[in-house]
Order: sequence, then structure tokens, then C-alpha cells
Amino acid sequence: MIYDPQRANAVTAGLWLIGLGILFATKFWWPGILLLVGITAIVQGAVQGRGWQAIHGGLWVTLIAVWAMFRFSMAFFFVAMGLYVIISAFLRPSPFRKPYVDNSLD
Repeated sequence: MIYDPQRANAVTAGLWLIGLGILFATKFWWPGILLLVGITAIVQGAVQGRGWQAIHGGLWVTLIAVWAMFRFSMAFFFVAMGLYVIISAFLRPSPFRKPYVDNSLD
């Protein structure tokens, strides 16, 4: 997807408005606002083409929100951390991979 800052900001603004409407209707402010932050961070990064960095930050906020829904249970904490490690193992780029070089002007 070609990065268009106006499109990315419009998508994020729309998600915020929808999310705030849902939060007002359900009165699920805590930890609902954290879920909204996590979801919009993931979508904003995906629209901008940032990949792993967007998923990483949004996933952390979302996991903290779900952990709060489980009343900060230590059992859920360890399950969530395990899931995070598994997901990051599949999605995180290799630190040894060479960066992409655009040779189209050669």
C-alpha cells in the first residue's frame, strides 16, 4: 500500500470517532480506552506501512487492557506474555536481514 498521510490520518480519526461513540454508549471507559488506543495504533501503523513497529506498540497496549479486564490476574499475565513472545517470533523482522535497497534509478 502506498503511504498517504492524509488517508492514514482520516482512517485513524474515523476509528477514534467510532470507538468513542461505542465507549459513550456502553460506558466501558476503563479499560475500553486502552483497547481503542491499541487498535488505532495497529491500524495507523498498518496504513503507514510501518509493519512490526505498529503491531508491537498496539499489541502491548491491547494486552494491558485485556489484562486489566481480568483484574490484573498473574495467570493471565503469563499467558499474555507467552502469546506475545510467540506472535513476535513470527512477525518481528530478523535483525540480521539486509535492508532493502531501491535500485530502480540505476
